[in-house]
Amino acid sequence: MAFIVRRFYSSVIEKSVMISRSTDVFENLALEHWYYRHSDFTNKSMLLLWVNSNCVVIGRHQNPWLEVNFDPAIDVRIARRNSGGGTVFHDNQNLNMTFFMNRDIYNRKQNLEIIVETLKSEWNVITEINKREDIVVNNMYKISGTASKLGRPNSYHHCTLLVNCNRELMSNLLRKREKNIETNATVSVTSDVLNLTQIKNKVCINRLMTAVGLQYLKTVGNTTTINQGFNYVTPNEQSFPGFNEIKNEMESWEWRYGRTPKFNITVKCNEQSVILSVKNGIIENVATACNILEP
Repeated sequence: MAFIVRRFYSSVIEKSVMISRSTDVFENLALEHWYYRHSDFTNKSMLLLWVNSNCVVIGRHQNPWLEVNFDPAIDVRIARRNSGGGTVFHDNQNLNMTFFMNRDIYNRKQNLEIIVETLKSEWNVITEINKREDIVVNNMYKISGTASKLGRPNSYHHCTLLVNCNRELMSNLLRKREKNIETNATVSVTSDVLNLTQIKNKVCINRLMTAVGLQYLKTVGNTTTINQGFNYVTPNEQSFPGFNEIKNEMESWEWRYGRTPKFNITVKCNEQSVILSVKNGIIENVATACNILEP
């Protein structure tokens, strides 16, 4: 006998805004995953706001050796997130937003419209959502990238918002260079970017967090909402049991580098080439090839 499980939804949705006190990328990614894994969003949705110190965050299916220009002189952390999409740079002038909801009511564009409306109403900054669902200015300059994780029953959509980030450092770390890597991993798409402060210099992180949060709480879809307001959270084991296990995995070499899809890298020297086959971040085979010149 087959049984059908039906999920019943109330016409009332609770909405809340959480602000992380941490600026550690691994703590914030672990907090995000903890909410995704342990929360019940049947009749509740939530916006998590967070800011990281200098770091590069690659997508779940990406290759860090391809995406990041490693420089020992630059103190920056490399992290891999649970969602797909491309590589992004974070610093303390880049706002991160995660919209949590039940998969059945997932609506990425509605979330982006909240940000677009906030920028317009607070600072008269006119933006639009392009076909890739990035937020852009003048249909050209990207100020926000977006990605998502769609599971059952929970889902989330997260995005960035460039306020006044270090564009020179971002360019040095992410500028595309020929690395002779052959891979099926997701490859980032290069975009021209702009800081919000280049449009309106009065935009600041704290006011932006408040404005986006308020716009989120007052946005009503097809349901009645109960406003649970703003709350600050400190990501730790005491408040979120199981947190340390998630964070330790996020920080591990196995997750950040070992989860890289298999790839080949070719190193050329004069007329000879060395081809390295890499699996799980470890070289598993080395082959050589040389160009023979005909007399």
